[in-house]
Amino acid sequence: MNNKTAIIAALAVLLLGMAAFMYWHPGVFPMHGFTGPESYVPSPSHVRLTGDSWRYISGGAAVMNGEPLDAVQHSYSGYCLVYGLARSCIVLFQVTVAVLALLAITSLASQAWREMGGALRWEWLPCLLAGGLFALNPEFAAWHCAIMTESLYISVVCINAWLAHWALEGPRKQRMFLVFTIVFITAFLRPSGWIQLPAVVCYWLCASNLTLKRKVGFMALTAVVFFLFAVCFASRGINNQGPTMKLYTGEVVWQEDLWRVNMPPPKDITRTSIADGLLYGLRHPQAAAWLVAKRLIVMFLRIRPSYSRLHNLALLAYHLPIALLGLAALLIYRRHPAVSVITTMVAAHALIVALTFNDNDGRFTLYFTPLLATAAVLLCCKVITALKPIATNH
Repeated sequence: MNNKTAIIAALAVLLLGMAAFMYWHPGVFPMHGFTGPESYVPSPSHVRLTGDSWRYISGGAAVMNGEPLDAVQHSYSGYCLVYGLARSCIVLFQVTVAVLALLAITSLASQAWREMGGALRWEWLPCLLAGGLFALNPEFAAWHCAIMTESLYISVVCINAWLAHWALEGPRKQRMFLVFTIVFITAFLRPSGWIQLPAVVCYWLCASNLTLKRKVGFMALTAVVFFLFAVCFASRGINNQGPTMKLYTGEVVWQEDLWRVNMPPPKDITRTSIADGLLYGLRHPQAAAWLVAKRLIVMFLRIRPSYSRLHNLALLAYHLPIALLGLAALLIYRRHPAVSVITTMVAAHALIVALTFNDNDGRFTLYFTPLLATAAVLLCCKVITALKPIATNH
């Protein structure tokens, strides 16, 4: 067993241990707001319940009984199906997928390191740091133990990023078809899942041998096709989130007033379709741009007015360095395919927040945190290995 394999095995054990600790000690990272029946007893008994959990519990029961999902559940049909099939072992299933995500992250870090020209003797370092940030993150471990889409979706984003990169090796057409099918299926987990489809396609276009003009043209076409798809087929799920109304009201964080932006009044506040929101943004570009900027800043910082000062300081200490270093790495190493796929996934999920809102617990940021942390780790490792000979000579 080589060093890298031993490190990955140890990280997998740490991930399992962290999840087990959170499972048996729910008070360490409490969740609140369960809206289901007070008499409901979860199975397994220590599984975590929070605000939206009943949506999936009742949705899973509906799927297994052949009953229709309601309008909101329909946007989460993939997770409702997963919970319906694996409700007695949902935590075990989510932790298992998280281990696969760990393998994807460490593999992507290793591939990026080689593409960047990193020394092979140091290849274990980005694997250790990127995998460690994922395996030991208490927020991830807490979501693994909850009936919520977060655990699976965080893992799926990591796995799909690795798959998109893997598709470029070997027989591309067959692999691309397989990967696109997997991404399409996993997009049903939650409404934001659909953004992975154009992200993967745009990544493949960037990595192609097309001229810059054709790349830009095909990427614009992809954006138009996805927008039309959203308007024609996914508008119900999108409108359930009320993005246009949140645009009118300048909402940065769901039901929080601290960062709210004063937006110009719309001509007709009852018109809240996707097209209405787009037209409103075009009429008021400066106000819309400021709202988008505030949403993105808050997204990367993760702080919330409802959290304690200590909690916010801890979030800043973790997420601010990752944001700064990760974004710098995405810019510096943008020409490397394994870094480029991270860029498209981070940008895609940032776009969702920019066009909708931040959740009040900051979990939307977590969807791309493992990938952004991997980019940050790559930059740090490059600096460390560059300084090592200088320190040795002195």
